[in-house]
Amino acid sequence: MLRPAALLAPLLLAGCGSSIPGSAMFSALSSPAVPPPAGAVLAAPVAPTDPIAAFALATPAGGSGSVNVNGIAQPARVVRVYHSASGRECRELVLGAGGGERAQLVCADPEAGMRLTPPLLRGGR
Repeated sequence: MLRPAALLAPLLLAGCGSSIPGSAMFSALSSPAVPPPAGAVLAAPVAPTDPIAAFALATPAGGSGSVNVNGIAQPARVVRVYHSASGRECRELVLGAGGGERAQLVCADPEAGMRLTPPLLRGGR
């Protein structure tokens, strides 16, 4: 008498050479991104509307200038430029002068160009 497992073994082995149902989904997840087709119209980067974000986008790391915040010009400088864990470009700014300095973080946003972002750690750098 044949065991049920012995009857199923050839069927299981025959399936080894074929693709597993649903495996296309996993291969699509691990394959590199496909570039847009030639001639496709790509969305233009959006210019930030916030004056602080606009300053951050236009100023390189170490650069300084002034930013109009609520109608008052404030000194500003870009302390550093880096990529966050999510891959977005971020810029750390210092606004104000002397004892009135405050840190501000601005990160890239696909819809807004650059957007003010709350810092992860309050009071830390």
